[in-house]
Amino acid sequence: MEVDKILSYASLAAAGRNAVFGTEQVLGEVRRRKSGICVLLSSDASKRTVKQIGDKCAFYGTALIKLPIDMEALAKRCGKVSPCAAVAVTEPSLAKEIIKYAQQ
Repeated sequence: MEVDKILSYASLAAAGRNAVFGTEQVLGEVRRRKSGICVLLSSDASKRTVKQIGDKCAFYGTALIKLPIDMEALAKRCGKVSPCAAVAVTEPSLAKEIIKYAQQ
């Protein structure tokens, strides 16, 4: 997994307003989009968040990528000030690239 490449694409998505931050917003986006997106999850997300997002992604067939970085680092790389446990990349081409680098 190439974490730097994944975070670069996530920051690009955030800059282009093609990313959603926060657990509730990510869950809503997974329900709406169903395909063409991916979800990034920080390593220090709570057990409840991991279960909620994991179950929702599994049900809708959305790619879930668990990153080895904490909430603060994930938020900082995406240009946010407050920590966030989950980020959904909603641009299909960027999500496809992130999934490709996550599988390496």
